[in-house]
Amino acid sequence: MAKGSLIVGWGEIIPGREKAAQATLNNAMQYCIRLQQEGKIDRFEVVVLEPHGSDLNGFVLITGDKETVAQLRVEDEFVSVMIAVQLVHRNVRVVGAYTGAELQSLFAMWDEQEDKLLVE
Repeated sequence: MAKGSLIVGWGEIIPGREKAAQATLNNAMQYCIRLQQEGKIDRFEVVVLEPHGSDLNGFVLITGDKETVAQLRVEDEFVSVMIAVQLVHRNVRVVGAYTGAELQSLFAMWDEQEDKLLVE
């Protein structure tokens, strides 16, 4: 079964929405825990970054079956959680990602395309 990953990233909290941001984070974590318990995802990891001059303050890495993880993006509950995050954080993003063994597939495709397109 091919694995897929999704990164949900966020920036700074919108001033005045700190308490709502905390409640939103708790809700999002409960959602991820439930997804894992239901077997929809294999795992998730929350990462908070130290100050570094970028607009990315943290992210959640979600990993599971490639098709299931891709389907999450269009499910109503996921979209609702993302809307809540956008209401309390700036620079929210949802990005597909390659991790683990899936990197080998990506690199193989890269090499194939490179051979086709960049022939000297």
